[in-house]
Amino acid sequence: MKKHILLPVLILILIPFASQASPTSSRSQREAAVARAIAWIRGQFQAGEIRSMGHCDAAYVVALAGQNPDGPDWTMEGESLLRRCETTFRDLPRKDAGEGAKALRAALAAGLDPRNFGGIDLIAFLENEYNPDTGYYHPYNLFRNNLAIIALARAGRPIPAKAIDALAAMQRPDGCWGWPIDPDATASDTDTSGLALHALAAAGRPDHPTVGQCIARLRAMQNEDGGWELSGIYGDQVSNVDSTALVVQGLVATGWDPEGPLFTRDQNAVQAILSFQAEDGSFWWRHNQAGSLMLGTTQAIPPLLMTYPNEIAKPLRLYQPLILNQP
Repeated sequence: MKKHILLPVLILILIPFASQASPTSSRSQREAAVARAIAWIRGQFQAGEIRSMGHCDAAYVVALAGQNPDGPDWTMEGESLLRRCETTFRDLPRKDAGEGAKALRAALAAGLDPRNFGGIDLIAFLENEYNPDTGYYHPYNLFRNNLAIIALARAGRPIPAKAIDALAAMQRPDGCWGWPIDPDATASDTDTSGLALHALAAAGRPDHPTVGQCIARLRAMQNEDGGWELSGIYGDQVSNVDSTALVVQGLVATGWDPEGPLFTRDQNAVQAILSFQAEDGSFWWRHNQAGSLMLGTTQAIPPLLMTYPNEIAKPLRLYQPLILNQP
């Protein structure tokens, strides 16, 4: 593995994690923003505006927010949001690891059996997508590969050591990751990089040597408004909610405080996410681009609900009773 941007990496490593924690929690503000976003998603569901695998994205964040995507509040014309996710995935003519990961995380968040989701064993499906010769769950898309690692880890499945090595091998010369699984590619992007950090943490390697290198790069790529664009200094330096949310997700997963001084410019990274929220509760993709996107809203919610370094984790909510196996 080549060494990249060594000096910034060493500076980051020498700063204790405790010193980067913000003094107060913004959890109540974040939860209020999420509540407004979930209300907007419900309106979109009732209007029939959610499409295809967007049902799985929506079911996932609804469950994360403490609501039941399989309950009466999320049922229209006899079919719940979660069941629409189930039928959408089942009926896809071609399925890959990214779509399987989205279905799996929705099932897990909602407390359903991932071994029988619309008649499909989602865990077996994803593990069958893994190529032991290459170490990847997807043949060419690293973003979808990372989704699979995160979902399987959340399901308690072991992640092969070769999968971690393969992900690390795709690190770009600038210190982060780009979406193509291509050893000749050079440029990284913030979306794939944030998800790669999350995947390494989910696989039990938040301390992997590649993490510190990418953290340093992401600090350099952060815009003055506290957010990120898709391609950092290679693009137009206009932040968007998708990239900002995915970076924050990766930061928190690897133990960094997105509200601390290291990730504060004119405002911190979490304030940057919140700044994209419109009056109707949705999240715009960019400040200067009118209109609401379902993707931007569902991407913004997970990092807002994560537990930050200075916060105490909240208990998980279950939507069905625990069934104990009797001898």
